[in-house]
Amino acid sequence: MTDRMEPPPQASTVEDALEQVGVLLMPLMNRRYLRELARYRLLLASGTQVSSERATALMRWWDTHADVMAGHHRAMGEVFGAQLTSQSAEFGTVVASMSTRYESLESSRAEAGRRLAGALRDGDPPSSALFSVIRLHEEVSAVSSWEEREIVPRALRSFTPADWARVESFVIGTQAARDRLDHVLPWLCAELPADRARRVFASFPAPMARTYHSAWLPAFERFAAQAWS
Repeated sequence: MTDRMEPPPQASTVEDALEQVGVLLMPLMNRRYLRELARYRLLLASGTQVSSERATALMRWWDTHADVMAGHHRAMGEVFGAQLTSQSAEFGTVVASMSTRYESLESSRAEAGRRLAGALRDGDPPSSALFSVIRLHEEVSAVSSWEEREIVPRALRSFTPADWARVESFVIGTQAARDRLDHVLPWLCAELPADRARRVFASFPAPMARTYHSAWLPAFERFAAQAWS
């Protein structure tokens, strides 16, 4: 007998497969970040000149999500690296590749942030930041696809339910430790379909769910309106 999990055969997507083992929030991180990068890409491509107030909000929005994703990738590297290599030494190569990819993303994200600040705050033409944002967008997309192809299937074959609970708790706990949970949860959950949102909120302690609806979500919506009105 074994308590290892096999990939659910009826799952149609990676996100569905992860939901079936109780992982609800982690798969949303890349999807949401790709949406943000697409927004900046479209804004820069349009050549739109924005007010100084909106430029400030857009940079705060960028910096917030850059910090969120930097923390997320560190958490992913730590928890998946530890969990996978504890299963088998053969996973060492893929874990090393994950670390290399995340380091490259951090460099690309820093460069795109510098270029974006020049375009939004310093009077540089929007086109001066466009290439760096496109490169980051495409690199994040490629890394996300690689995770779904190389990391998640190995984990689905190897992890127990307790392993998956540890992964989800560690990834979300990392954001809480960085005082980002009040932003990250609305960012991840605000546009979920109703049935999926109910499953996510059912996993929250009741006081956290109340705080989410009464304080975190309204604050998030105000911030989003400043950047993306």
